This record gives sequence, C-alpha cells and structure tokens, in this order.
Amino acid sequence: MPDGIVICVLPYFPSHMRKFLLLLGALGFASPVAQAQAQTTAKATPAAAQAPLPAAQHAAALDLLIAMQMKQQLASQTEMILKSQEAAQAQLVAQSQEPQTPERKAQRAELQTKMREFYKKSMSWDAVKEDLIQAYGHTFTTKELRELTAFYRSSLGQLLLRKQPEAARLVAAATQRRVQVLMPEMQRMMQALRK
Repeated sequence: MPDGIVICVLPYFPSHMRKFLLLLGALGFASPVAQAQAQTTAKATPAAAQAPLPAAQHAAALDLLIAMQMKQQLASQTEMILKSQEAAQAQLVAQSQEPQTPERKAQRAELQTKMREFYKKSMSWDAVKEDLIQAYGHTFTTKELRELTAFYRSSLGQLLLRKQPEAARLVAAATQRRVQVLMPEMQRMMQALRK
C-alpha cells in the first residue's frame, strides 16, 4: 500500500487502531524479502534493466501479457484489494469505541472513493502496461516469451487463467486467517516495545 494511503487512512482511527493499520499495511502490502531481492537484482543488472528492449522482444512481451489476460487480471485484483480494504475498514469501525458521527461516516465514504480513484488510476492497464512489458521483456528471452504465450493460449493455459483467481482467493483467505492468529503475538510485541 502506498505510504500516502496509509497516512490518509490513519487520522480516522484511534491510536491503537492506527498502529494496527500500520502493522497490517507492513505485513500485507510490503514484503521486505521481495523488496530486498528486487533491489539486489536491480543492482546486479543495472545495464540490462535500463537497456531498451528490441522491438521483437517488446512485441513478444506485450503478446504474452495479452495472452495472460493481464488487463482483466489487473482490474480484478484492484477490485479485490479495494473490497478487502473496505471490509477491513468496516470491521475496524464496528470494533471502534468512538461514536460514528455523520462526519466520520462522510470521511470514510470520501476515503473509499479516493482509494478507488487512486487504485484505478495508478494500477490500471494503461498505467502499468509499459512497466510490465519491460519487466517480462528483461526477464525472458524472445523465444521464452513466445513459448509462454503459446502455453497461455493453450487449453491448459486457459484453465490456469480461469482457476488462478480462485486459488489466489483461497491463498488470501489463508493468509488472512494466519494474520488473525498471529495478531495477539504482534500486539504483545508492540506493547513490549512501548515499555
């Protein structure tokens, strides 16, 4: 989750909930291992990452993204993230001890609208297409891109595309259950740090 979104959410919740949201944001939206790996990879191959893709490789990467139905996947993932955030916010509000004034309700509604606009603008196909092309184009050779495209256009590849969202939903639910199990321990750790 971008820092600005966390910061704009935080004023609407009491301090203990702010800490929870920050922790949840750190757990759910930022993987230090993935970030470290990405930074290490970027440092190891800066010239390759900066070099423009040959036209054939660029076209092959775009063709793969189309075969993977990336535009639809991005829209679906964005909607899933937004619904998850809205559900989490509703749960936090329900658990809050603070009165739910019309002003707070209006603030939450405005925040949800802004979050939707932000995600739809910043995570749309048009916004990230070139980044995805570059990422796939620098990761795979033109031959590999074409073979992957053939796979995604095959019946097995189409099956994967159809069933992958359900698998992702199950993984997300399992992750959410795991975070809920770990939450008391994380809260104890946060309380110990305050002492």
